Amino acid sequence: MNILIGVISPAPAWVMPKHFVDQLRRDFPQHTFSEAWDRDAIRRLLPDADAAFTPFVDRDVFGAASRLRWVQSPAVGVGSLMFPELLASPVVITSARGIRARAMAEHVLGVTIALARRLPVAIRAQIAHRWAQDELEGASVDLRTLQGQRMGIVGLGAIGLELVKIAAPFGFRLSAIRRRGGEPKPDGVDEVWPPERLADLLVQSDVVVLAAPHTPETKRLIGKAELDRIKRGALLVNIARGKLVDDEAVIAALGDGRLGGAALDVFSEEPLDPASPYWDLPNVIVTPHTSGAMQDYWTPLVALFADNLRRFERGESLRNVVDKVAGY
Repeated sequence: MNILIGVISPAPAWVMPKHFVDQLRRDFPQHTFSEAWDRDAIRRLLPDADAAFTPFVDRDVFGAASRLRWVQSPAVGVGSLMFPELLASPVVITSARGIRARAMAEHVLGVTIALARRLPVAIRAQIAHRWAQDELEGASVDLRTLQGQRMGIVGLGAIGLELVKIAAPFGFRLSAIRRRGGEPKPDGVDEVWPPERLADLLVQSDVVVLAAPHTPETKRLIGKAELDRIKRGALLVNIARGKLVDDEAVIAALGDGRLGGAALDVFSEEPLDPASPYWDLPNVIVTPHTSGAMQDYWTPLVALFADNLRRFERGESLRNVVDKVAGY
């Protein structure tokens, strides 16, 4: 088989090191591996590929890729692959679902603690060499203990389920939104509701975590109407996709107290505009799409691809197959 390896990105941290391509060649000498280190090379090599390990399949080139049978994405989000021609084709898409789940769950817990303990205020004071005890303690200060508070998780995929594992023992009461009905309720979760019950989750949650994929149904899932219903002073954590929220509505809610704080790792446009109000809001933590950062992401990712390649050779079911109807 001809296999195209084009795991590239505008972000250098998301470009796969070349030695992993050499490793694949050693482990699978029966196949021919083509390397692509820019978008033009992917476009040029795709028509001759039987399988591709890449985040990019351009719509105008796909028609010429008559041999292509499988695409392994190096990411969880596969929105760029969800164009009509690919969706209608028999080409199988698999994702990297689950590899970053633990890191992202720990990130959620970390930024939630940071917001509850007002650590952004402490860090700004530290930078200014200012003793801020009066801003961080006292009857009028919104400094929270999280034991017994309710966390509402929007999305019970790999990340949401991993978050349940650490948030329940930490002392949170948990509610969740899940699109797929009929699945067993995870241990530690009090209620699992369908998307139509989002308002119920918002009105009772002290912390709302967005861990759902970006699909047409979840675009601007959190807007003015939802923020008008949310429990006053709730914390919002978004590690999903920036387009799940209406930025203007979130900024307004942070300013008037409907939201007590937000930790945002993803944004509608990345990098985040230096002029964005998010940077300067005292109750916001901005991280640059790094909630899933790991010291070694590539070893488990390449292992997933290698396992799927062996399954593909044998005609077996692949891991992390994307539901083309649902979009993830």
